[in-house]
Amino acid sequence: MVENEQAEELMPGVEGIVVLDKTPFYAEMGGQVADHGVIVMEGEHPACFTVTDVQKNKGGKYMHYGKMTEGILKVGDTVRAQIDGERRAAIMRAHSATHLLDAALRAVLGDHVHQAGSLVEPDKLRFDFTHFSAMTPEELGKVSAIVNDAVLRGFDIVTEVMPIDQAKERGAIALFGEKYGDTVRVVDMGHGFSVEFCGGTHLDNTAKVGVFHIESEFSVASGVRRIEATTGKASLAVMNRNQEMLFQAAAALKAKPGELREKAEQLMGSMKELRQMVEKYKAREAAGEADRFLVGGHTVGDVRVITATVPDADAARLRQMGDTMRDKDPNVVAVLAAINGEKITFLAVCGKEAVKKGIKAGDIVKQVSAIAGGSGGGKPDSAMGGGKDVLMVDNALAMVDNVVSMKLKK
Repeated sequence: MVENEQAEELMPGVEGIVVLDKTPFYAEMGGQVADHGVIVMEGEHPACFTVTDVQKNKGGKYMHYGKMTEGILKVGDTVRAQIDGERRAAIMRAHSATHLLDAALRAVLGDHVHQAGSLVEPDKLRFDFTHFSAMTPEELGKVSAIVNDAVLRGFDIVTEVMPIDQAKERGAIALFGEKYGDTVRVVDMGHGFSVEFCGGTHLDNTAKVGVFHIESEFSVASGVRRIEATTGKASLAVMNRNQEMLFQAAAALKAKPGELREKAEQLMGSMKELRQMVEKYKAREAAGEADRFLVGGHTVGDVRVITATVPDADAARLRQMGDTMRDKDPNVVAVLAAINGEKITFLAVCGKEAVKKGIKAGDIVKQVSAIAGGSGGGKPDSAMGGGKDVLMVDNALAMVDNVVSMKLKK
């Protein structure tokens, strides 16, 4: 088929659907993804159709979706269908692990747990189940341990087709809401460890699952949780990646992997001490700069007015400098500005005597900020503001004398 129309032949490069009278490919169903592989014709005129999806239609036919990558296929040609064996094995690892996970969840959380959906991909699985709360780390640890123990014990995996009544007598678990015929396929792992109705592909022994690793557990709906996990090569890849990161971290810190925690704690302690030293240095530097500003101030009436732009200062540094000037001179009125990119920060402080004379830092910073296209406010002895127009900073600072003079005349 090409573009949903029946075709007599498939040409190279054309995407289409191939229908066979029988097939080894597994069609997507029951949460298990479809097999990939090739459909080839050998002989004098070789051809190859690459299969990327398989679906079973309502008429029971298996629809192989893909692209013609070599030669031409015609209706009636005899072909050989070959699945991607490595991918199929990875899917089987994840699918068999899903059954073990289902059994482990019921063992740890209780019989109220029922499968609410699943997705089985190569060495990756997603399992939705009914449960009323988030699983604790201890519960997740127990579930992981049960699954991996079942893997290490190497349980045989046996599939049988039997009457549905017989399957129920054996305790086989059916998917809630699913309709079954008179006969069903039952997958038994470990002679009763896990017994479920299932039509998917599985390993012949749980040992082949490899390492089972839970990646996450979270809510997907009210009363429904989801576990995402890996198996086989995907789990090994995670372990190898984590180990590589561990070795890299150990090399960077010049320590053995087993010493990383102790080394990290030592470094955190050293960093804390260094931060404290830096903060003390900054405080001393701010105090020294504040003293220099006090010396350079001028008098308006009987109030000492200081205005200045402080390069590369943040709000914390401005506060430190302002507090120093306010505490050392009760008659001080100081307005400091810091420019970082296009952002302007203003700080205004007033000493006790200046406040008694009616000069308030909040009023000053409000007017100063407005000139620079911003706003501000605060307490009578300390206030902060901001601005947007960098070119107006000098004008804003220049009007502080006028504001103080007007306050003193009242």
